[in-house]
Amino acid sequence: MNAIRKYPRTRHLIGSRLQPGDEDLDAVPVSELRGKYVVIEEKMDGANCGISFGPDYALRLQSRGHYLTGGPRERQFDLLKQWAGAISDRLLDRLTDRFVMYGEWMYAKHTVYYDALPHFFMEFDILDTETGVFLDTPRRAELLADLPVKPVKVLFAGEFPGEEYLRTLVGPSYFVTPNAPTQMREDVARLGWDVERAVRQTDLSGVMEGLYVKVEENGAVTERYKFVRAEFLQTVTADGHWQDRPLVPNRLAEGAELFE
Repeated sequence: MNAIRKYPRTRHLIGSRLQPGDEDLDAVPVSELRGKYVVIEEKMDGANCGISFGPDYALRLQSRGHYLTGGPRERQFDLLKQWAGAISDRLLDRLTDRFVMYGEWMYAKHTVYYDALPHFFMEFDILDTETGVFLDTPRRAELLADLPVKPVKVLFAGEFPGEEYLRTLVGPSYFVTPNAPTQMREDVARLGWDVERAVRQTDLSGVMEGLYVKVEENGAVTERYKFVRAEFLQTVTADGHWQDRPLVPNRLAEGAELFE
C-alpha cells in the first residue's frame, strides 16, 4: 500500500485558542491575510478523513495518519465505509488514482452536537497527487459536480475583509438547531448513558467551533489557517478526549439522505 497522504497541519491565527497537539505551531498574525483572496468556511467538529484509490483502483479510506483497516476504535467509521463503498464507482470516475478527497466525518459527536447535518461526510479539500497542489474551491466543485458529496459551508469568499469582520463570522452553526440540547439529552437517555455527564462534555451553545481560512490563487490553496473560539476549547478539555466517551451519534437534517 502506498504511503498515506496525511492532511497538512494547520496553524492558528493569533487570537485563536490553540488546541491540544498544536502547541508547536506558531500562530500567525491576522494582518498576514491583508490583500489576499480568502475562502472562509465554518470549521466542523468531526473526524478528519480521506478517500482515495490506489494504483490498483482499490478504495482507500484514511483518518489522520492511518488507513482504516478495522478494529474497535473504528466503530464511528462503519457508515463511512458503507457509504464510500456504495458510491465507489462514481468516486473512482472522478478521483481516479490521482486525487485524495478530504472531509470531516460527522457521525460521532465530539464536542459540538449537530442535529441538522446535510450528510455525515462533509468534503473540504482535494489533493492532486501528481502536482502536490490542493485544488481551490471552484476546481473542487467542478471535479465533484453531480456526485452525492456535500462540501463544508463557505461563509465568505473574496479579498480578506479584516479581523473585525472575521470575528463577526463566528456565530451560530448552520448545522445546529435550537432543539439540539433537548434532542441530545433524549438521545443519550435512550442509549442508557449518564445524561448530565454528556452535557458537561458537550458544547450546547449552538455556536460554531470556529473558522477555517484558505488563501487561494491560480486555482490552488496556497495557505491555510484556523480560528477556534476559546469557549469551545474549554469544553474540549473539560472531561477527557471524545474517543474515550460513549459514542453519541449526531443527526442529519430533516430530509437529508446518507445514501442517494
